[in-house]
Amino acid sequence: MNHIKARVLLVDDNKDAVDMVSQFLSLHHIDNRVAYDGASAVALLANWPADIVFLDIQMPDMDGYETAIAMHALPQCAELPIVAWTGWDGPGSREAMAHAHMVSRLTKPAALEELLALVSGFASRDSPQ
Repeated sequence: MNHIKARVLLVDDNKDAVDMVSQFLSLHHIDNRVAYDGASAVALLANWPADIVFLDIQMPDMDGYETAIAMHALPQCAELPIVAWTGWDGPGSREAMAHAHMVSRLTKPAALEELLALVSGFASRDSPQ
């Protein structure tokens, strides 16, 4: 059986929701970390390279777009795939996503199968066991 081999960073200020998604990924044996704000997420990436990031847009202090730009400024993260993970689709959001070089958008509440499909699409796979 093929297993998804990925390092996933989940960033959201809604602690209960992001912790639940983290537990779901852990049940699927997917290595993941959680950050509850943009600054913590950027600091975490400096020491823990992720394969993909799911990033909430509407967070206090540093919003998701600012966080994505800061992440991509890290030398090892210039090409890091970042998915906008949001329930908000206000005016200018698509343009802001493009400016922040986000690769996709996952609408909250997200179907967990859709999240797994995105992780799988950006991750390497182990050979069959």
